[in-house]
Amino acid sequence: MKKLFARPSGLFLLALLALAICGCRQLDSSPKPTPQPTDWTGAKWISGPMNYKPEGAAYNDVIPAPLVFRDFSVRKGLESATLQIAGLGYYDLFVNGNRLTDTAFPLWTPYRKRVLFDLYDLTDRIKAGDNSIEVELGNGWWNPLPMRMWGRFNLRSVLEVGQPCVIAKLTLAYRDGTTETVATDTQWKSGKSQCLINSHYIGETFDNRIRSRRQDAVNAVAVSGPSGKLLPREAPPITVRDHWQAHKINSIGKNTYVVDFGVNFGGMAVFKFRNPKGKIKIRYGELVKPDGTVNVMTGVAGQIKRAGMGGPGSPDIAEQSDTFIANGDAEETFEPRFAFHSFRYAQIEGEFDVPKPEDFTALATASAVADASVFECDSEYYNELHAVCRRTFLSNLQGVQSDCPAREKFGYGADIAATVDALCRSFDMREFYRKTVRDFLDESEDDGWFTETAPYVGIGDSGYSQRGGPIGWTVGVPVMLDALVRYYGDLEIVSEAYPALTRYIGLVREKFPNLIIPHCIGDHEALDKAAADLTATAHFHQWATLTAKFAGLLGKPDEAHDYIRLATAIAAKFNEKFVKNGIVGNGSQGAQAFAIYHGLVDTNPNGPAYRQFLKAIADRGNAVSTGIFGTKYMLDILGGSELAGEIVNHDAFPGWKNMLNHGATTLWENWAGSDNTFSQNHPMFGSVEDWLHCNILGIRIDPDAIGCNKVTIDPQPLGCTKASGSYRTPRGEIRVKWKLLPDGTLKVDKQLPPGITEVK
Repeated sequence: MKKLFARPSGLFLLALLALAICGCRQLDSSPKPTPQPTDWTGAKWISGPMNYKPEGAAYNDVIPAPLVFRDFSVRKGLESATLQIAGLGYYDLFVNGNRLTDTAFPLWTPYRKRVLFDLYDLTDRIKAGDNSIEVELGNGWWNPLPMRMWGRFNLRSVLEVGQPCVIAKLTLAYRDGTTETVATDTQWKSGKSQCLINSHYIGETFDNRIRSRRQDAVNAVAVSGPSGKLLPREAPPITVRDHWQAHKINSIGKNTYVVDFGVNFGGMAVFKFRNPKGKIKIRYGELVKPDGTVNVMTGVAGQIKRAGMGGPGSPDIAEQSDTFIANGDAEETFEPRFAFHSFRYAQIEGEFDVPKPEDFTALATASAVADASVFECDSEYYNELHAVCRRTFLSNLQGVQSDCPAREKFGYGADIAATVDALCRSFDMREFYRKTVRDFLDESEDDGWFTETAPYVGIGDSGYSQRGGPIGWTVGVPVMLDALVRYYGDLEIVSEAYPALTRYIGLVREKFPNLIIPHCIGDHEALDKAAADLTATAHFHQWATLTAKFAGLLGKPDEAHDYIRLATAIAAKFNEKFVKNGIVGNGSQGAQAFAIYHGLVDTNPNGPAYRQFLKAIADRGNAVSTGIFGTKYMLDILGGSELAGEIVNHDAFPGWKNMLNHGATTLWENWAGSDNTFSQNHPMFGSVEDWLHCNILGIRIDPDAIGCNKVTIDPQPLGCTKASGSYRTPRGEIRVKWKLLPDGTLKVDKQLPPGITEVK
């Protein structure tokens, strides 16, 4: 069985990198053809009558979602019909009364720089004669209703915002060679939306008494729209990836029911009511309280005012909720469209016939990233942990990779850095991460500083400029790029990002010439936290090392050597300040893990830092005390060792098994799983999914792989006796199946596609 293995020292790694740079063939990084922006001649950004209130609007103000539509006629002989459309913040598209959008959620980008449009082939949807297009618009990120995140951050003061709007152009091509266009302008009409209020944090109010959406229609109005460039969407759209019926329903009082959907997830639900009357309130939560009611404050944007959330115009409790107003029919169906939530439970309050589980259907939404792997083994715990990780990841892939799909929904760089390998092992993340890198590049374009989140929402906790984020969060950019190289061989995006990387390093060096980065958020949610300046300096070393690697891959050997020298200098400063008698910082697991993982100290298992690392783990009863970064680093360092297996299988607090033992169906934001402060659907400890693939299934992508061209197959029977699965690479599918024989040896069957070298 595999024991602990030593990681090479930082200086040895840099020496290897230098040799690789000098000896490697320059890879093709020339720009590839990209889709050109489609012609928008004649199309304008339009909306309904101006009801936008930039300041002072309260959440409870009735501001109906704009609805615009256009009737048009089509001649016989139609060959093709193509619609290009961008709607902000959310949009729902109907053609001839049929809904074409799987969800109303287009991809969020820094709208000042870039807006992505969708293309629809409507050839089979358009008929000769009379036709119609309707677009209903939600607020989304383009018009976030008044909130103060943590009582401080007003998103409307940072994001480019405005009246929900749409730009669209339908091109009709006929077999006789002629074309016609139907483009958004003030000749379009604006009707009456049934959606009276909508917030992508809090929910929507839907009035089903409004039966005619075209009643009293008026002309649409032209609006300025966003200032960013219109570019075609290449990243996957947000879709309904799964659906299932409710598991059970509990009656907890007169006209009050709690629906249990069985697992926590990100998305919406469809509600069917029989003989409903008046208003029906639906409150969502990830947990239930002891009295059976839904804990609406768990992970919720806003939480309660005493928790410092909300602000002027917000409700007293900024809960995830929807309101449905019935029209009196015998059966009515409600499907919220302009907000996604994170929930397992829905508390329904109102008058309608006693419901059945089949009346309610969960709709789990996520970006349409393709599955990349299969994993199964004979450990029920591992299989459940694998499912929990996947469910958490998908819940947080709603156009951006978020930290939680309820309370914040923001694209934090650290959460990406901690889980990028786990995500790439689970799904085809190439186009998703290319889009994410470009979000960060957009936000850094003006001043050179990378932000804590992309799109930038005003948060720069422990950052280094007015907008710049802490280095542990900005490191998500080079870590993503490195993953795009290793898993997909994508040098094009590296070439595109490289100037911004070097500019950022220059700014950091100028601000901190002694190469010690004095502050950062650090190893978030660690139980024994390493010093923030230690973690920040280690991440600066990672910035320099990865940039050196990119320079070498792009055929820039002189620049690569410059960044190797910088990394060597940072390592020397790190040791001078943080290492005494071979022990790093405060002696915690995290402090040693940061230094060992990044090759900043002697990584030999007999060395003082490694011995202290093992002691700190033993002092916790072979359990974790690390946070967002240290947990990934610990698992990578220990690899397929018996100790790693003990840590992952630790049956009590803190650990993954403890979460599952307490009923978790998605990962918690912290090891304790607080019930009214932290999210119950948070991916940052999901690095364990990568550990399962690398060590239980045994497929490990080499650190210097380019497009998965080098792998190691080395499964370990840690808590299970057999496993099977696969990983889909750009070169084909790797398959592994193994079992532990009675004599203690492993029988391993493996298949590798051409172009992949197995490294022994």
